[in-house]
Amino acid sequence: MNPHRGKILVADDDPIIRVILQKLFEKSGFEVIVAQNGKEAVELLSNEVRAVILDLEMPVMGGIECLQFIKKNVQDLSPIMLTASEDFTSAVEAMRCGAFDYITKPFNPRQLIALVDKAIETDAQAKRLRRVEAELAKSREQEIETASKIQQALLMGIPPQNFKGIEIANWTIPSQKVDGDFYDFIPIDSQCLDVVVGDVMGKGIASALMGAALKSYFLRVIHELEFSCGNKGSLPEPDAIVGRVQSAMIHQMEELETFVTLCYARFDLSRKQMRFVDCGHMRTIQYHRESQTCSLLQGMNMPIGFPETEPFTQVVVPFCKGDFFFFYSDGLTEAMDSQGRLFGEERLVKSVKASSGFSPNEVINHVWTDIVTFSGTETFRDDFTCVVVKIDPPDSVMLQPDAESRMTFSSDLKELSGIRQFIRNFCETIPEALLDEARISMIELAVTEVATNIIRHAYSGRSDALVQVAARLFPDMFLIEFVDQGKGFNPEKVPHPQFDGSRDGGFGIYIVSQIMDDVVYSRSKDNTNYTQLKILLKPS
Repeated sequence: MNPHRGKILVADDDPIIRVILQKLFEKSGFEVIVAQNGKEAVELLSNEVRAVILDLEMPVMGGIECLQFIKKNVQDLSPIMLTASEDFTSAVEAMRCGAFDYITKPFNPRQLIALVDKAIETDAQAKRLRRVEAELAKSREQEIETASKIQQALLMGIPPQNFKGIEIANWTIPSQKVDGDFYDFIPIDSQCLDVVVGDVMGKGIASALMGAALKSYFLRVIHELEFSCGNKGSLPEPDAIVGRVQSAMIHQMEELETFVTLCYARFDLSRKQMRFVDCGHMRTIQYHRESQTCSLLQGMNMPIGFPETEPFTQVVVPFCKGDFFFFYSDGLTEAMDSQGRLFGEERLVKSVKASSGFSPNEVINHVWTDIVTFSGTETFRDDFTCVVVKIDPPDSVMLQPDAESRMTFSSDLKELSGIRQFIRNFCETIPEALLDEARISMIELAVTEVATNIIRHAYSGRSDALVQVAARLFPDMFLIEFVDQGKGFNPEKVPHPQFDGSRDGGFGIYIVSQIMDDVVYSRSKDNTNYTQLKILLKPS
């Protein structure tokens, strides 16, 4: 015996057949192990076995049952079935269960050996294929990891922290694939800020690198145009910048057979306008604070990478204090629910509008929550990318809060103690030199008055509604905000309190106004009420 060809497992309840098969395969160079039934074959099975021959009809555990066990527990091993029956029903069933082939008794020795050789080679090829697939999967994971690092390091710009008159929030949540989303923020001077939001067609490292190249090329073109102008008073306009980038990158993009949708926007505070060039990107949403409405902004230009014959056209839109602009990728509108319906532009506009009283960061969080609720998942096919630019927000809060907390309470008077405790807990995180115990007690009193008015008057005593309370700490102030969906409230119509006892009412509003440094009441078009209390922090 020269077992250089590996091990073969033979299982047959007929001892004569076992002896014949053992001698046949040993003569052909195999090491043969034999079993009397399927159960014994399972016990003898090991990773060294290269081929298995099973009799269909065996006691204790039959051939089909043994075959099913092997296919479930051993990869790349496809047994050959032996049958003495002229009824091929069982043989067909075995093929469906994963048998390599079957052969009838009496068998042709040469045919059986050839069949075993073929099974071994087929299983070996399957094993090699699986190894290659595993290596490819690992390579793809490495590619995604590399592209993700490129995306975070090179594609997502960092907004300026102290650009007076503008507040910015940005957020990117990577999908399971690497997309070509990118954005950047380019301060032109103290009055102009450029925002670029784009999406390279395709996935993977190639798209990520193309996005990084475009992002850096915009900076280069701006510097080149500024130098050629030779006059700081004459700034290059967005249409000229986009046109120069298109001319410089068109040949590379044609070779790569890709294109880029983007919106290049300039926020000009001195002129109170945004000038933008839209190149086939998602329509930007502008929220108008004065009218409490939204506009969808869109240009007529082709994406970057298309052979544009006409010069790029820019659009000018005015803005007012409190307006904000919502830039986003198609990952938001193309999020799907369980029935395959898209979140869509209409739902997105409603979500943005419903968050109009929030800070830019809160707008993004609100939209994210709406999309997750709609889709039922936090994992999407495309990146979740959005940028919010708000013009001189109310109260001139330009910096992000040092600390922030929020809770939702039911509109029940029993919740007053919880609201007070929530505010007290937050106040106690503020240094005593800025907010002492006496002021904390007064703040608790004011908070109680506001919450009581919302529960009793806005909700008319209903206990099944909600009151949201947020606390935000800034370097020089402390803000408390109440949000409710009850009846509107106009503080101008509340009569001044009469201290001689001739008339009740008006004392709560008066107390709050005396305690707080500022109180702002507002109501959005979707009937959401906002009450903001401001406490200035001054060292005692």
